[in-house]
Amino acid sequence: MRQAYLHCASRQIRTPMTAPGQTRRVKPAKAGSRTGLRLSPHQQNKGTGVSSKTITSRPVSIDRAASSGIVSRTSWGEESRIRIGPADSGGQLTILDYHAPASFGPPRHLHHREDEVLELIEGQAVFWTPHRSFVLAPGDLVLLPKLGPHTWRAYGPKGIRFTATFTPSGFERFFQDIERRRLLATDVAELRAVAGDAGMDILGPPLSDEEVRQIIAEAEVS
Repeated sequence: MRQAYLHCASRQIRTPMTAPGQTRRVKPAKAGSRTGLRLSPHQQNKGTGVSSKTITSRPVSIDRAASSGIVSRTSWGEESRIRIGPADSGGQLTILDYHAPASFGPPRHLHHREDEVLELIEGQAVFWTPHRSFVLAPGDLVLLPKLGPHTWRAYGPKGIRFTATFTPSGFERFFQDIERRRLLATDVAELRAVAGDAGMDILGPPLSDEEVRQIIAEAEVS
């Protein structure tokens, strides 16, 4: 069988090219090489596979469950607390702890800049999009891509709680501006302006009671 043997201590190799009983000495490979193969500077960094270039990252951010954070409240009962904000993520995403009262639902709308991820923590909610409507239960999660019209509404006797993630950051200002300007639900023109500043278009009214019942009924038979 044609075999080659590598003796690390003496760097002696027996190969098919060597006569029986004879050995051929080879020169040790230069530092940074492996059996004559030249390694890249990335590979030469003490065999760690880590580049010698300085690696920088943002500090780790931790939001405790009991943290008060930055909380914004609307006059009609929405509440959002920033858990991870643009300062933490370099503007890549914002995570909100969001609460709304029973039966609340925003108007039909779309986001121009952000993808939105909603994880339902407490309560029950129906969702509407032009192509699909559905029900979420606690533990369910939905991705609502930017430019996609959508809305939702809480149903049942209890309020609702979401973990809401927006990527990139920016939409958190919507709730802050509503609170800062002390807007009411009847301040329609001002609310449209605030929504526009946050990159959101208002497209139509919230879901009606009949629409909610229809979505729930369709979900039960599907």
